Amino acid sequence: MAREQERERVIAGRYRLRQRLGSGGGGSVWLAEDEELRALVAVKEIDVPHEPDAVIGDLVGRGRKEALKAAQLREHPNVVTVYDVLEDDDRPWIVMEYLPGTRDLHAVLKERGPLPSGEVARIGAAALDGLSAGHRLGIIHRDVKPSNILLAPDHSGVPDRRVLLTDYGISLRPRETRITRSGMLVGTPGYLAPERLSGGEATPASDLFSLGVTLYLAVEGTAPFERLTTEPAVPRRASGPLSRVIMGLLAKDPLDRTQAAQAAELLAEAAATGTGTTRSASLPVPKGPGEPAPTPRASVRHTAALLTLAAVLVGGGGFALGSTTFPAAKDGAAKVVATPSPTLTLTRSAYPYGRQAGLREELTPGQCVDADWKHGKFKGQPGLKLVDCYDDNPDGQVITTVAASGTEAVRDECTRRTAELRGTMADPVLYVLTPEPGQSEPPASACLLFLKNATLGGPLGDFRKLGDEVYSTQLGPGDCINAKENDDDTYDMTLVSCDKPHDEQMVGWTWASGDGSPDSVDMGELCQEKYGVDWARGQGQEMSGWYSTDKEWEAGFRHVLCSVVRKDGGKLPAGAVKPAY
Repeated sequence: MAREQERERVIAGRYRLRQRLGSGGGGSVWLAEDEELRALVAVKEIDVPHEPDAVIGDLVGRGRKEALKAAQLREHPNVVTVYDVLEDDDRPWIVMEYLPGTRDLHAVLKERGPLPSGEVARIGAAALDGLSAGHRLGIIHRDVKPSNILLAPDHSGVPDRRVLLTDYGISLRPRETRITRSGMLVGTPGYLAPERLSGGEATPASDLFSLGVTLYLAVEGTAPFERLTTEPAVPRRASGPLSRVIMGLLAKDPLDRTQAAQAAELLAEAAATGTGTTRSASLPVPKGPGEPAPTPRASVRHTAALLTLAAVLVGGGGFALGSTTFPAAKDGAAKVVATPSPTLTLTRSAYPYGRQAGLREELTPGQCVDADWKHGKFKGQPGLKLVDCYDDNPDGQVITTVAASGTEAVRDECTRRTAELRGTMADPVLYVLTPEPGQSEPPASACLLFLKNATLGGPLGDFRKLGDEVYSTQLGPGDCINAKENDDDTYDMTLVSCDKPHDEQMVGWTWASGDGSPDSVDMGELCQEKYGVDWARGQGQEMSGWYSTDKEWEAGFRHVLCSVVRKDGGKLPAGAVKPAY
């Protein structure tokens, strides 16, 4: 009965809700009847997060403002028409045109998988046209993604032929927005441009970056970035023009990003070329006059120099590498002969770090691995396998990557960059994984950290997050935790901020000498002997100690992580505990 009453609700005394069409993108969309015009419309109820009243008021006002902006584009064929913007029950509602048979690009990709290159180009061209119309009016979308690109039947009923943008910056879902001191950042993680994530303003260029991510996903079936610090691989399923526009839109620096006009030209070309795919790793030889202009393609990651070379080839009419002669023909007329030009080939091994390592993709900072040391632990090159940092109890983690050349220079740089983190660990082992020689575009060397006789158990340093359940091997001096005792006398440790009351603060490592079991060692007394005079003297505090596991203890990892706790079992006050001396 409650659902029936909700469905018959009348919004603003005019729009009677008939049927829920779906939810997502910041709210529920309803099929409604405009009782004044006797017409069917779509009404979007914007979700408002649970925030203080002052924040809610700002969000509602901002949502209304953004919807009114979108209403200025009501005449554009690639933007969902907004008829009305209103408030009801202290939240904004958007009244839009109702398009039967519509589904979003996200749903299409989920059903069909990656789309043909030509179809992706057609969708991209239409979406770009709608975005550009908004940009000319000073309207930034701010949340371009597959679920905000709608595909509707055309006027003859052919499915998915109309392409329309929706949700101009009006999504208020807590998981898709974050409130900063300077205002609200609207967008969806994974689609936001780097400058937005660092606090920059939304601009036409940031919309174009989000469109590039969307098109990459549509043609490849995977996201271009595992994290924004990496460079995307050139899409292998895309035609040459589509590949160039996608890679141009994904430039990290907005000043280097492909402009809308150039993107529109490339998308039009890509849509006309159909569904060809790109698999060649070489730049083809330019053609002579009268022959089709070549399309430079590459299936590997571009360096700045290669992008510059490609620009020269295209901008120079395709004759940058060749010399042209004009021998006399028998009839006295001149004919053009293009001399052969060398082909520039980019090589990347199927195993970038060598077959022994077994990895087929380059490593990026933050990734975790298991290692198989075939010639003895930490001797020679191990076989490596990528594992989940949280669920798979990893052996090691990639802390950073180094592009420097030369084994000694790379090792020196890895040593320097990991020095601070290694200083917080017990028996750290730095391992530098260098690329296999002979590649013209090798990956960067990877700086990995392991522990002697123990696994990391999870991510290290800045790759951890507050609220993570952690093990002692992930912790070090200065870290704060809350600890919860389980029924089996084990404990769960949670990494927390030292700026709030907490159970324990870590002060340093010590070593348990002898060959006894963990049960034979008084961890608290061991830590008291080393740190108690400085950290627990006369302040109602005492020392406690943690070790990893019985198995790792027996294997030789007899390190104990010492912490400060309150004698009465209460919480330490907010703020880092200071030593007495």
